[in-house]
Amino acid sequence: MPSIRKLGFCALLLMGACKPAPPAAEMPGEPEVKSFVFKHDGIVRDVGIFDPSPEAAEASRPLVMVLHGGLGDDDDTVALSFGKLNRLAAEDGFLVAYPSGVGGHWNDGRNVQRYVAQRERVRDVDFLTKLVDELAQEHNADLDAVFFVGVSDGAMMAHRFACERTAKLRAFAAVIGAMPYNVARRSSRCGREPLSVLMINGTEDPIVPWEGGVVQFDEQKLGRVLSPERTFDFWKRHNGCEDVELSMIPDFVPSDGTRIERRKATGCRGETKVELFAVRGAGHTWPSGWQYLPESMVGTISKDIDAAVAAWRFFQSTL
Repeated sequence: MPSIRKLGFCALLLMGACKPAPPAAEMPGEPEVKSFVFKHDGIVRDVGIFDPSPEAAEASRPLVMVLHGGLGDDDDTVALSFGKLNRLAAEDGFLVAYPSGVGGHWNDGRNVQRYVAQRERVRDVDFLTKLVDELAQEHNADLDAVFFVGVSDGAMMAHRFACERTAKLRAFAAVIGAMPYNVARRSSRCGREPLSVLMINGTEDPIVPWEGGVVQFDEQKLGRVLSPERTFDFWKRHNGCEDVELSMIPDFVPSDGTRIERRKATGCRGETKVELFAVRGAGHTWPSGWQYLPESMVGTISKDIDAAVAAWRFFQSTL
């Protein structure tokens, strides 16, 4: 599969402006991600998988499906988080899968015609559904403990999948993405089952605007999304939550110039959770992740939390 060192991830943003990938020394003992091909609707796709204990495949394990950002792949997502999800999987015994979009993108519902996946209306919801079932059969993933983590475009795809296949997920985490406007507008297509949702968004995101509206980079308009706050309200209503609690996460790293406000819905159906981490001062960045582009282009990285750790701990709390 292409390496992040070939600038796949950064091509979405500005070709050639990407900073070098973190050297191997910064990711000690990086677990190996193996790949296989999966065919759906005549399209053959690469799927990366990290299985920390293949010899114990007879025991069912939680599955964390990671959806990459624009023009990304599994290498990109691993590098973005410094491999943290794989190391957590090795510690706690869950599977991690990294499916590939078509042409480096997902059909998340924004109808961006420059993206072949959206122009050709690729059936990504069905693809991911069948992939989950395949991983349950071949790797003994626990169908009652399926979780998605999406970043940027992948976060938008996670929102769409969760809306249309609520029964397939126990919870999902959406990082620096929001619900596509067209998905919210067609909410009658959503399932009725409650599920838990964690959102992590920077209030100074220059690409996915905090106030919602047009996703944009380098004067390219890339579809419309709800604001993170309206997306939070969407899932709060979906889960029948009664109230909202506000709190501030401790400022563990004052020098990064960010603070995190935690918005937590309470009294939700089925004891589900809906939470929004509003990362004040942060941009289109993965908390405690790699500065893949200059701060002047994508904004500040918060170091008060690690997004990979936050997502997995949130998932664990739903089991």
